[in-house]
Amino acid sequence: MRGMCDSGKICFLISSLLLSLIILSCSKTAVSLHDQETVDSSIPEWQQLIVSGSIVNLRAGPGTEYATLGQVESGDTLQITGGLDDWFRVYVPSLSLFAWIYGPLTSGAELPH
Repeated sequence: MRGMCDSGKICFLISSLLLSLIILSCSKTAVSLHDQETVDSSIPEWQQLIVSGSIVNLRAGPGTEYATLGQVESGDTLQITGGLDDWFRVYVPSLSLFAWIYGPLTSGAELPH
């Protein structure tokens, strides 16, 4: 009987995880492929920038209408992977996360003009 109970728990956990992934993929704040295609490639990839705002949100896309994926603090170093308007697409090594950050709250890199 114990084996069946453990198997049921595993099935429930897997089902819950899959449901969460489906919900996240249907979210209005998800970054579409179109958003990724419009990234300005004139910014040197993997250039580093430093967070200058005290606590800054990391977003799912280049705007405040996108979901917050996490936060970084003043002095944190991020790696630039692209940019769009006033936003940088960055990789956050400490979180193993790709996200967007508002450029005026950073230093060490110039936004495209």
